[in-house]
Amino acid sequence: MSQQPQSTTPSRHSSFRTTEVDVARDWLRASYGTSLRMRSPASHSPFRYARTSVGALSLSTLALPTDYAYATDPLGAVAVTHVVGGRMTRECKDDVTTAGPGDLLAISQPHLPYAGRVYGAELRAVTVPLALVKELAGHPAGHEPRPLRFTRFTPVSAAMAAHWKRTVDYAETSVLALPADGARLVVDALARLLAATLLTVFPTDARPEPVLADTRDATSETVRRAAAFIESHPLAEIGLADMAAAAGVTPRALQYAFRRHLGTTPTAHLRRVRLALAHEELIAADPARDTVTAVAHRWGFHHQSRFAAAYRAAYGVLPRDTLAGR
Repeated sequence: MSQQPQSTTPSRHSSFRTTEVDVARDWLRASYGTSLRMRSPASHSPFRYARTSVGALSLSTLALPTDYAYATDPLGAVAVTHVVGGRMTRECKDDVTTAGPGDLLAISQPHLPYAGRVYGAELRAVTVPLALVKELAGHPAGHEPRPLRFTRFTPVSAAMAAHWKRTVDYAETSVLALPADGARLVVDALARLLAATLLTVFPTDARPEPVLADTRDATSETVRRAAAFIESHPLAEIGLADMAAAAGVTPRALQYAFRRHLGTTPTAHLRRVRLALAHEELIAADPARDTVTAVAHRWGFHHQSRFAAAYRAAYGVLPRDTLAGR
């Protein structure tokens, strides 16, 4: 019998617009806890702000036709700002970086305060949970010998900067715009995509910490425990660290174990379990009421062509054929 998803992760949208500098200043202070010094904006040029968030993941756009200075406490998250227009200068410890139209900037070391100035800029900012970035960088919770640090705050190349912008465009138009029901696994996959892309675009000093016991713990029993956890929690927002904790080993040991005994990875096994459950649901679905897209979204597959290819490789037919009873 198919197991049906029950919980959801609705997205939240907010926006704000004013021509009053005092209102804009008070709103920014209340929302971000920043210390601000702001000039009056140009006549009839409003401050505009919009934000979409799902859990700790958020995408914001801000336009303020004036100059202002700010200072703020550590974010405790990882934020990337795209300067659409105008310019900005940001200071974080000993680093001072200036960004102009089209530039991308990792806004700070997540654990340090920062300050800066913005000059009539339009900004597009993405905030990703720090814990997720650490996990994908090889620093899961409970095993953190040092904080994650950017070794530079700008992209490694123009091509990688363009890749980040395309990924954010996709996030905004294809995922954060989804209706609330059934989107939880898709949003979890999106957060992981953004965190992984961030680590590719911006260099950090994060490296997985080798543990001597990892190879010793890469046993078939480790695989059995992790697989049992995965198969009993197919709807949960679980990552490598969660699977490793359930198996009682480090994430690296779990990766070794899956490669050694199954020739795959823990996350690939999770995708295979979800694909099997999507297959069961399509068999039982009503083609007059259900769609392949809806079923795929419920099980965390947000890229339809990739879902169809994986489904056909596993079952020899396209998902629409299963839905139609062919």
